Parts: sequence; structure tokens; C-alpha cells
Amino acid sequence: MKTLVILIPGNPSVPGVYVPFMRQLSEDLNITGEINTEILHHLGQCNAKKEKFSKITLPEVIEDHKISIVNLIRKYKADKVYLISHSLGSAVSISLNEFLKEKIDKFFIICPFLGPSKKNMKYLKIFKNPVSRFGITLGSKAILSNRNVSKKFFTSWLGENDINDVIINEIRKPNYINHFFTLVSGYFKDFEHLNVKGAVQKLDPEKTFFIFAKEDFWVPIEYTKLIPKTSKYEILDDISHDFCLFDTQYKMVSQVISNEIF
Repeated sequence: MKTLVILIPGNPSVPGVYVPFMRQLSEDLNITGEINTEILHHLGQCNAKKEKFSKITLPEVIEDHKISIVNLIRKYKADKVYLISHSLGSAVSISLNEFLKEKIDKFFIICPFLGPSKKNMKYLKIFKNPVSRFGITLGSKAILSNRNVSKKFFTSWLGENDINDVIINEIRKPNYINHFFTLVSGYFKDFEHLNVKGAVQKLDPEKTFFIFAKEDFWVPIEYTKLIPKTSKYEILDDISHDFCLFDTQYKMVSQVISNEIF
């Protein structure tokens, strides 16, 4: 039996930070046969071809993931396909659900970012404003230009972990910061247009499983009321939105997913 597990990350997308989590999940699943894992990245981020876009919108990111997922399904010809999505990636999988629901055996939606909320709206408006966004862009590039400064910044922000170097290496790539900020700058317009909060209510409860962090700056716990009434979900007290950065947290999430599959 062949199994394919695809992960759509949060934003910014740094595939490397999810590698330990996906490795742990492969072990916990303990599936007989072949298991393949693929971690995607958002359009214009972690790019190998050094593409430069004047602006990137969420609909464009969704369409790019749609093509990637279809190509992976064709490539592996797996008997079982599971799609895991985190944060912004959840908005992608929810938006693609109607198209993918016959191709995916189960959707696992972790800390689903469904659009700006009261708690994070002031922060996101900084990216929406061209002047403040320009200032943040310059400041970010200044920090990233010096590896020691970058290391101290991410340690103070995310704490001590084994992943900070991976993050720094990825987001220093050409055009990454510009692409990330332009994507975030369109959140208000894009989420209103896509109506992700409405789309989540149309998901098939039999094929979706949600995982929420109890305390989450990006995902109000009230979002549990938006999902279909019969959908299965868990609220984990001991994980954060950035669960993938810490081994105790991603091991917990991995165990929940593997238990649900079996």
C-alpha cells in the first residue's frame, strides 16, 4: 500500500521547519508499505528560480498549490492521500476542498487562519499600509543582512530551538521578504473575496479533522463555532500556533493525527 501525506504550511512558508514534524508523523503512522511526504511552499517563497513578482495574492497562491497537489497525486499514485494544512495553509485547503474532496482521503486542518480577527487586525493593518510596510521591509532586510543579528532576533521572538537557522536561511533568499509582505498586505481584501469562513462551514465532517491551540493570537478559539456541527476537532492546551518549532508540541499533534487515521 502506498500513502502520500502533503502539507501546506503557514505564512511565511519555510518547509524545513516542518521536516521534524513530518518525520515524527511517518513514525507514528507506522504504515505497512510505502509512505511519501511532501511539504509545499507558497508562491514566491523558498523559490529556486528566483522569480520576482510585483505582487502576490492569496488566490494566486491557492491556484499554485492546486497545481502542485494534483501533480503530486499523479506522481505518486498513492492508495491513500492525506492533506495537512497549517495556519494560512488551512485557508488554502479549505478553498480547494470542493475541487480536492474526491482526491483526498482526509483533510487535517491545524490552527486554521480564516482571516483577520479583532486580536490581530491592528498588526495586519501595518502590512496593508504602503508606508509602514515599506519601513518594515527595510528593517527586516537590515536584520537579515547580518546573520548574528538575525539569530538574536529570532531567538528573542521564537525562543531557543533547532529551527531558527533553517528559517534564517530560507527567508534570506532573493525576493522572499517582498513576496511575503505583499501577500500579507492583501489579506483584508483576499479573505473577504474568498469568504473562507463561509467555505469552512461547507466541509464534509467525515473527511475533515481540526486541531486548535487553546491560546492562539492568529486563531480565536471562537472559530470552533464556525466549523460544521458534527466535525471532529481537538483543542490542545499545550501547543502554540507555531507548534512545528518545538518537539513536545509537534509530537503531540502527530499523535493526534495518527490516532485519527487509525
